[in-house]
Amino acid sequence: MPRIYGPLVLVLGAVVVNPAYASLVFDGVATGQGAGIGSSNTILTIQNTPFETGCVGWNGSADVIGAAACQGGLSPSIPGGNEKTGSSQTQTQTVASTGLLNGQGLVVILNVGEPAGNLFTIENLSLSLYSPTGAVLFNTGNLFGAGVPPGGGITLDSSLQGQGNLGFAFVLNSVQAAAISPFICTNAAVSGCSGIANILNATNRIGLSALLINVAGGNETFSVADRSSVAATIPEPVTSLTVCAGLIILGMIRRVRSSGKPAHRANG
Repeated sequence: MPRIYGPLVLVLGAVVVNPAYASLVFDGVATGQGAGIGSSNTILTIQNTPFETGCVGWNGSADVIGAAACQGGLSPSIPGGNEKTGSSQTQTQTVASTGLLNGQGLVVILNVGEPAGNLFTIENLSLSLYSPTGAVLFNTGNLFGAGVPPGGGITLDSSLQGQGNLGFAFVLNSVQAAAISPFICTNAAVSGCSGIANILNATNRIGLSALLINVAGGNETFSVADRSSVAATIPEPVTSLTVCAGLIILGMIRRVRSSGKPAHRANG
């Protein structure tokens, strides 16, 4: 079971999991180790308000950006359309360029351009792995906890990203990571790669599809890296609990206000 529960994240409502896929799961706040991920690992940049979505894929000869690249069969669906394409902001990356060694090391990092304290929701996030000829080798399907608030989605406080942190980390658990490793492993000496490594995996390409709401219009950037250069740390419990308490109080205030208005009219 992925270690994503308790105070790590606010999961609003029911969890949506498609057993045919290997879902990405939230793993905490990403911090850099050694060289870090660098700007060269950026795959997807999106910008809009208050709803933003984007997709990038590979057709065998060039990147495909927008609706045509969005992974199908997801719930909620990801339509695309808010991709930023200047200065290498959106493009697929090869396994070699991201530095991935195996599925266990795969980390998707979301760096948000949001005002401090903004509560934004990730409704869905999906990673696709393509062969050099454009065939989809693997797809992670729905994000673990995907959905539309209040019945689903993962809500985070932008402040948790913090000064100097890379952003929010999403990974695969050990079983799911083993399923994607045959398409990532290039070195049999790497843990989990014995008997499945293929040097040609270095040219397989990674694309992403993402859907966020309650965003303020800054650039949200998704990168992929290996755990050898990225670590994920758990946010302080008090921080997330405070956010949760704030949401509960806000809901209570709204209910009181809405219930009070009819009574006021009746007495008038």
